[in-house]
Amino acid sequence: MDNGFTRHKGAYLAEGVLFLILGILAITLPNFFSFAVELLIGWLFLFSGIFQGFRAFSTRHIPGFWVSLISAIFYIVAGALLLLFPLKGILTLTFILSLFFFLEGIAQITFALTLRPARNWGWLVLNGALALAIAFIIWSGWPKDVTWVLGLLVGINLLFYGLSRIFLASSQEG
Repeated sequence: MDNGFTRHKGAYLAEGVLFLILGILAITLPNFFSFAVELLIGWLFLFSGIFQGFRAFSTRHIPGFWVSLISAIFYIVAGALLLLFPLKGILTLTFILSLFFFLEGIAQITFALTLRPARNWGWLVLNGALALAIAFIIWSGWPKDVTWVLGLLVGINLLFYGLSRIFLASSQEG
């Protein structure tokens, strides 16, 4: 029986291996990944805001100019704050990430339940449960020093995401 995954087994396997490697790197270098994630988001916000601002001014006669300009300012300010205050940015992003992990956990478990007859669907449930556990760990306020937590938790999530995809791909025939 073709459930659609058999044709895309290689893509799931490649995705799994990539996320597995990234997860291992993030777990072994959590401080580096915490700062890297924070700085990447800061630069993305800053450049997105600058680009959006230029576009807003170049199309100022089109409706929506003020909304675009205000949005650009928000992006620039958020990016600048992340770049100027990386430790506070890591703390903020850690708590935002906890919301992501919560929603991802629900999505992974829901996805797993739609695949329930497929072999190894339980790995997706485990991945979702782990994401929910990470969210609750962050929300509980433990640990107090989060400079390394962001990188470690992202690494754990990437590792299990990769493993769940590898196991799903390996269970498909063809």
